[in-house]
Parts: sequence; structure tokens; C-alpha cells
Amino acid sequence: MQSFFEARTAGNASLDTDQPSTRHIQGLIRRKAAVALELQGGCQLDGVIRWQDVHVLALDPGGDQPLILVNRQALVLLREQA
Repeated sequence: MQSFFEARTAGNASLDTDQPSTRHIQGLIRRKAAVALELQGGCQLDGVIRWQDVHVLALDPGGDQPLILVNRQALVLLREQA
């Protein structure tokens, strides 16, 4: 019989920090770099990425606005703003 912890983590994907894209995004998070995200359908979002997991990026649009959770599969383009 599995423990509670084993049952919760079984089959869950983990963030592969060996991937260049993951390391690049982690660098953007550490530097608090402003980014522009383009999503499928042409929508563009600007802000600072606060965290990432296997499926989602959390984008802080600034001001008093709440974090925007962006599904990684919906991303078409991620660009650091100069």
C-alpha cells in the first residue's frame, strides 16, 4: 500500500531544469526582466514572470493587478523587453 505522499507524487511530471528553455526562464525570473508573451490567437501580455511550473507561467502585469497564469502550451513567443 502506498503512503499518502507516494500516491500524490506518482505520475506527476517535474520541471526539468536541465532543459535550456527552463534555465532561460529561470534567469528571467531571477533578473525580474520584463517580458512580452504572445499567445495563440494573437493576444499579447506584458509583465514579469514570477514563477513557473511544468504547465504554467505566472506573469505579474504590474500595478495592483493580480498574477496572470499562462498555460505554457498556449505560448507562441516569449521575448525579453529591452
